[in-house]
Amino acid sequence: MRHLLLFIFSLAICLSANAATISFDEIPPANNNSDILTDEYAAMGVHFVGTDDGSIWSGISDGDPGGWAIEGTNGSAFVGLNGRSYELSVLLDQPVEAFRIDVTRASGSTADAELMVVGFRDGAPVEEIFIDLGSYAINEWATIELSEVVDEVNWLVTGGRQPYGLDNLRWGREESETMDVAIEVRPGRRGVLNPFSSGVVPVVLFGSESFDIDDVDPDTLAFGPAGAPVFGHKQPNMADVDGDGHADMLSHHRVPESGIALGDTEACLVGETYAGKLFEGCAMITTVPKQR
Repeated sequence: MRHLLLFIFSLAICLSANAATISFDEIPPANNNSDILTDEYAAMGVHFVGTDDGSIWSGISDGDPGGWAIEGTNGSAFVGLNGRSYELSVLLDQPVEAFRIDVTRASGSTADAELMVVGFRDGAPVEEIFIDLGSYAINEWATIELSEVVDEVNWLVTGGRQPYGLDNLRWGREESETMDVAIEVRPGRRGVLNPFSSGVVPVVLFGSESFDIDDVDPDTLAFGPAGAPVFGHKQPNMADVDGDGHADMLSHHRVPESGIALGDTEACLVGETYAGKLFEGCAMITTVPKQR
């Protein structure tokens, strides 16, 4: 078990500094049980330790030479385990975050198969995950993700003869590009804002040829340092505010929830499109003191 988790985490180290993926299609499949993975991915900071199994096999689309009845989730190849221990370990040169791997039952396994995954950091266990692998069909893949930072991962399947496959090992979080968009705070009033107000502040999100307002998910809009959401009783309106032929979105946000303070000179609106694309727009503001 410990060996298998180490295997997965080794791959993750490859991704530690930046998000990365091992598909197991990077090298020719061994297609036999004797060629257990070792240092094939050492250049990525990943090292495998197997006891009696853990080789790369071709999947269904490449003839399924081992009779696993499995097709990899990221290419045809996968790592198959069908030895005595059902263990493979992954050792990482440096700690990684967001370690993930896909797992499935293989032909010959039974419904009582259970998978245990343990993540380690500096030799101490930091996370354990148990999966009822038998509840999945053969070639029905599940993704396991560790939430802790790890430098070693162990995998073990119990319940008798339980061949299974691993694929699509990855780690690290992709840095999302954030689109720059144009906004205006309190349109027509030059962004003058009283941070002590208990009311709402209007914010215009401008559409353009490259930014379609219809793609914006209004539930994700957040204004100011504290991220004030759209005020519930004033759902965003759609109109061509600047007359450029592109629809704009006018939303309202409660000033007390925005986190804007006296002396702030800029306020930002962030959000996402329905496709998950992040965007951010900032505008100059002038804060005024509370009226006597």
